Amino acid sequence: MKNVTIILQGIILQDALDFYIKHYPTTNITISTWINSTLNLTKIPPTYNVILSKLPEDKGSQNMHCQILSTLNGLRFTETDYVIKIRGDEYYSNIEYIMNEIISNPKKIHCSPVFFRHWSYSNFHISDHILAGTTDNLKIMFEKTKFYHKNNIIYDVPENEFYIRHQEKRKFEHPKIINGGPEESLTRSYLMAKEGERWGKVDGRQLMVDNFEILNINKLSPFKAISNGNGIHWNNSFIPEKNQSISNINQLFLSKEEGYA
Repeated sequence: MKNVTIILQGIILQDALDFYIKHYPTTNITISTWINSTLNLTKIPPTYNVILSKLPEDKGSQNMHCQILSTLNGLRFTETDYVIKIRGDEYYSNIEYIMNEIISNPKKIHCSPVFFRHWSYSNFHISDHILAGTTDNLKIMFEKTKFYHKNNIIYDVPENEFYIRHQEKRKFEHPKIINGGPEESLTRSYLMAKEGERWGKVDGRQLMVDNFEILNINKLSPFKAISNGNGIHWNNSFIPEKNQSISNINQLFLSKEEGYA
């Protein structure tokens, strides 16, 4: 796996880092975390790189700005054609499987099923626990999300349209961003960039099917997945449909009952 970089981003737990050091000692891995990190980095292999950044003052909704910053910092130092971004408090096995999925379908971004939501639960809600694809596509996703937020791009969720509100105080005294969490922002920003001509004209579910895939969680075991908001973690036992998630991208077109069956 010489042509892929794994980016461990955000708050990184020692057990997650130790897992990768043990199982992937020769893989290109970038550790993109914060300057106040207490990680023991004395045993990292020579193929590992460390980026320590200052936390943004405005962390954003559900720490979205933190994810954007730590991921973009990792991407800036990525020289491989492919990248796998993983939350630093989780770990997954069989990275070779993820790499094979990318190579077999490089036009799509491959996601974990952990909280990849059904359309009825939340529109445009991918999973950001794992995001894997070409380095160029991941850069587009995170750079555009940062740009759209910085420039006060407003998403109109029901119509799948967006509007740019320029920072003209006479016209818009209180511009704001209307969106959900980071997952929806990443999805919409990416689709707006990649599907400019079809955005707002084609069913958003079809755009997601055309641009994303969902990884088989059973092929990533042993793994540890975490929900910080609920204080829950899963060790090799996450069943998407029992956790309001889907395991196949085409489930987006099913009814709510069918999608979570």
